[in-house]
Amino acid sequence: MAEPDETITTRTVSVEISFRGDGTVVEKHPNVFSGGVAAPQIAGNVHFNIRREVPDEEGILNPVVDEDTVEGAFQINIWGNSEGFRELGRYLLAMSEIDIGDHPSFHEHHDLVSGDGRTHLHIIVRRPTGEMSSDSEAKWIAGRSATRFVEISE
Repeated sequence: MAEPDETITTRTVSVEISFRGDGTVVEKHPNVFSGGVAAPQIAGNVHFNIRREVPDEEGILNPVVDEDTVEGAFQINIWGNSEGFRELGRYLLAMSEIDIGDHPSFHEHHDLVSGDGRTHLHIIVRRPTGEMSSDSEAKWIAGRSATRFVEISE
């Protein structure tokens, strides 16, 4: 976690983004759309797991010691406008570009609470320097895409 008095440094990063179709979403039938954003090509590069958290002796949520990851099917809905998704993209790009040096366990914690207050997510974004374990590898089904180039900068 960054200290409050640390200087914020900016860097411009150019990226290429991909769409299915021409970048326009069309509603073919009620709630049936064509077009969209191409699935990211993340095989072997992004991993995740889900662990249950419970309050510890001090009331702080932490994963249960020696408990395995959660098994099951889940749906997480993320809503955002262009500004919100650009900011999330900037954060993820910054994680890809930060110089972590010789700190293989570098990570940042983010606590999110759903709009209705019923769901708490403790998201830990990790940027390891070595190999990642294949048991948590994310698999994403990719679709056809058209490509549009944009530059994101502060």
